[in-house]
Amino acid sequence: MNADDVELCRVYGQMSRDYLGHRAWVECEPELRAGWLRLRRNPALDWDDVASLVKTFWELAPVDPDGT
Repeated sequence: MNADDVELCRVYGQMSRDYLGHRAWVECEPELRAGWLRLRRNPALDWDDVASLVKTFWELAPVDPDGT
């Protein structure tokens, strides 16, 4: 995994949290997995390779308490 892959994980995790943040990670994970498989630049990076990193960035992103 290179710096570009990590940056993509950061953006994906933060934007996903912004969009789906009112839902729990476990509820969103299948949707996030499918999205990653469409979005990834490096086809060698499967969801299992990046899920923990995406989740870390998801958890670091602020959540709008109003869900808007």
